Amino acid sequence: MQRDERLVVLFGGTFDPPHVGHLAMAQLALEQTRASRVCLLPSPAPPHKEEQSLPFAVRVKLCQALVEGYDRLTVSTFEADLPRPSFTVDTVLALQALHPDTRFLFLLGGDSLAQLPTWERAQELARTIPFLVAARSTHPLASTLDTVRQQLPGIQVQAVEMPILDVSSSWLRARFDQNLSLCGLVPEPVLVCWRSQSHARQ
Repeated sequence: MQRDERLVVLFGGTFDPPHVGHLAMAQLALEQTRASRVCLLPSPAPPHKEEQSLPFAVRVKLCQALVEGYDRLTVSTFEADLPRPSFTVDTVLALQALHPDTRFLFLLGGDSLAQLPTWERAQELARTIPFLVAARSTHPLASTLDTVRQQLPGIQVQAVEMPILDVSSSWLRARFDQNLSLCGLVPEPVLVCWRSQSHARQ
């Protein structure tokens, strides 16, 4: 598949911490589109979630460790420069204004797709950018999309074919705090960075 240098996949999230599920989604989205790259966009303070356990700067470092060696997977702190509260639609509109010659796709999981109608200015977001969606076992894509389309009829969705990897960041954090095995679900470079940042904060 010939690469389209003007096509970029945006992958927003808390990444608290990033794990193999995120890595698989990003790499498979890259392989299954003609995108030039996938850009991870850690959110400094997601309006819809409680305060993150890991500071933004730490989550950025962990994301950088996650994509180390993957030359078309990148990390951006762009959202940290936006006025707060900042929502996904604000990020997308700002990037489109800065890069008018670039076409963007937004990558998310089936669980996030199910919640999309509740996002701030969801109708505007659905009109603004197409979505790439990776299925979750709890949210089969076809039925989830049928439900979402009732509220967001104009949404454009393309499936990302990938194995079901239902990895929970909160579960990983609890295991990490208890010094229990993470069962290979956090790549070693991320785990090394996570441990070093944890020791630095103590």
